Amino acid sequence: MKIEKIVHPGYKVFQSSIAENINLPQLFYKWQYLYSSEKGKISLIKLLNYFRVGKSFWEIYCLNGKLFDDVERFSLKKKAEIRIKELLEVSL
Repeated sequence: MKIEKIVHPGYKVFQSSIAENINLPQLFYKWQYLYSSEKGKISLIKLLNYFRVGKSFWEIYCLNGKLFDDVERFSLKKKAEIRIKELLEVSL
């Protein structure tokens, strides 16, 4: 399994809004993690107080392959990574 760490595009928009003096809420944490294997590719991001309930959570989304529908959310990054490993693990 390969893991990449990139700056989340939504975070870049947030940073640009600050420079342009536009008041946008920060919804995304800075980093986006991309996990890939022969089975597909999954994005993992941290959403900051996304539903305005005072909680942040981790969300996975399938970018390539049909590993699961829609998104899955987790309270901890470690729990999300366990699920990602289950989905991307290649059986021999």
